[in-house]
Amino acid sequence: MAAQPDVVRDRHIQAQVQAQPQAQSGDGKSSSRTVTDTIIGEHEHTIVGYSLVKGIGDGEPIASERFSVGGHEWVLLFYPDGKKSSSTEGHLAPPGLPAPAGGNGGGNQQAGGQGQVLHLPIPPGPIPANNANGGRAQGPPKQQQMQPARREATNDYSALFVALIGESDAPQGVVNTSDGRVVRAFHRFTLVDQTGQGRDLTKGRRRDQVNEQGAVKISCARQDPNARNCHGYRKFVKRSVLENPQNGFMANDTIVIRYTIELVVSSGGALSGHKTPANLAKPSVIQVPPPSLGHDMAQLLESGQAADVRFKVEEEELAAHKFILTARSPVFRALLNAPMREGQEGDVDIKDVRKPVFQALLYFTYTDQLPEELEGSNLDCAMAQHLLVAADRFQLPRLRRICERRLCETVEVDTVATTLTLAEQNHAEELKRVCLEFASRNLSTVMCSEGYHHMISSCPQLQAELLHTIAVANNDRTQHRSDRERGRHGPHVHPRDHNPEDEARRVRPRRE
Repeated sequence: MAAQPDVVRDRHIQAQVQAQPQAQSGDGKSSSRTVTDTIIGEHEHTIVGYSLVKGIGDGEPIASERFSVGGHEWVLLFYPDGKKSSSTEGHLAPPGLPAPAGGNGGGNQQAGGQGQVLHLPIPPGPIPANNANGGRAQGPPKQQQMQPARREATNDYSALFVALIGESDAPQGVVNTSDGRVVRAFHRFTLVDQTGQGRDLTKGRRRDQVNEQGAVKISCARQDPNARNCHGYRKFVKRSVLENPQNGFMANDTIVIRYTIELVVSSGGALSGHKTPANLAKPSVIQVPPPSLGHDMAQLLESGQAADVRFKVEEEELAAHKFILTARSPVFRALLNAPMREGQEGDVDIKDVRKPVFQALLYFTYTDQLPEELEGSNLDCAMAQHLLVAADRFQLPRLRRICERRLCETVEVDTVATTLTLAEQNHAEELKRVCLEFASRNLSTVMCSEGYHHMISSCPQLQAELLHTIAVANNDRTQHRSDRERGRHGPHVHPRDHNPEDEARRVRPRRE
């Protein structure tokens, strides 16, 4: 079951990690320097509906979203019903996620121990070495099939792990060792006390703690995603402690897990894998500007440079470009390529469209978006109604859908009838459905509006559709009420059909 989207808070604190270039004097002496520090990242994962995921079974994780620290991608794996040792399980990790191999094994080892390679379980039972006939084998031993161990449904502990699942092109803190490419990190897992009393449950290690054994090594090798790339606790928290409301770890069936990582990064030295500024200049970061086609097209429309079409709207002329209009609208294509004055001379009279509406339509035709002053909530109901009509007239379906969505958001008692009429006349089916449902719920008030009388005269068939919407809504409410009553009083038992033979058996014989 997928939990609610994560609340992610990645905090990257880049330490001053700079390698000093090698210095060599004339007498043969040289020096170098290696600097090691940490990059700190934090991720907070919220699981809403814990009671619904509890009981999904041992070894079944609830995964967080991916998050990035130091150029590596990580994911948190919370096991509500626990995660037993791999030697007692006969199943693999979920697709795309590594199986926990490091950590505390059965729960007694401290988190922070080096990860271990997972091995497949060995089938139980002795291996037959000889038989009862003097120890001579009479044939090759039969191959034993590996039967997966039965997974226990309950576990006293919930498990928590972090998995390294990927890297960017330039991951930090990677060290080449005899075991392959690894990263070193300090991990801390925290179950947050949601009462605000600071009684968080934290397990893990910090680099500033005394008597620590060092950072944990996690493999970066992608050849075997199940090998040593997880770290955490099989016995992170007892389920009874987690579910006890007095501890504050669960509130409103929600738990909050906070994970902190200090990624160890070294710079300098021949084995660090990082080239120093002495032998490699740092490449400059090339900033790619955002797309500017829409802005450039708007500038072309505004300047009117090389325009070959003139629209006359409300006694004013608006210049445009034929090749752009014909590429964007089939109506403009037919109009400007016709063997008439509009197509030959490029002079077009636009009737029944206001100048601001046609200007906005031209802007959209050039840029595929509305002007900034008409975007989002800036698009009022009246302008959206006019643009809807114009978009349908010139067959600009995306503009029509934008206006349709905006009008659905601004449906009101005073305007719903007018908007319903426009939706019927301009092929806005979704807007029509929304207006019918809204008007059916507020019919007495809507009937008093001016738009209702206009709707009756322009589209009288909408009255019948409005009544049909009301009837369907009433039937649904009646059916829902009937279902609720049936559930309250139990199913209705119909009387048995009348059977004359049964009736005859029930009649007592008359006494003599």
